[in-house]
Amino acid sequence: MKILLFHQHLMQTGNLIEGRLLLIDSEKTALANTYIGTSGLPNNQRFDSLSARGRGSIPPNTLVGIDCYKVATSPIYMPSVRGVEGNFYKIDPHLVTINGTERGDFGVHFDANVPGSSGCVVLRTSVGWQAFEKDMKALLTSGVKEIPLLVSYSR
Repeated sequence: MKILLFHQHLMQTGNLIEGRLLLIDSEKTALANTYIGTSGLPNNQRFDSLSARGRGSIPPNTLVGIDCYKVATSPIYMPSVRGVEGNFYKIDPHLVTINGTERGDFGVHFDANVPGSSGCVVLRTSVGWQAFEKDMKALLTSGVKEIPLLVSYSR
């Protein structure tokens, strides 16, 4: 079984903070792949912005009361959606609540517009994005329709 882990260091800064999206093979207890990614917009990648709609990073699954998110291995093609401009791998649940605020419409996609995201996990390099798409296609081909995603942050 494979799982995804997104990890990023959150802090107050006007610069974009990059993190890592890891594809872990839990049967082999090994990393299958590592992608450079981020979530949230500059100045909003901190703990007190996790409930900021359209600006904050995707909330950690532990703070929204779920064991894990689930990422679809079959993409939705969204060429005309600014910032996505290509394949979008939907993250469920569709909506979560953090600090009384609903957040949602999360996905994994290429960072196609301004650096950062409105809460999605975006991959920052074209090489990493191509590798992610290849990995998702291999999972889909082997019958895996969704893959668990854990989200964690450090200070």
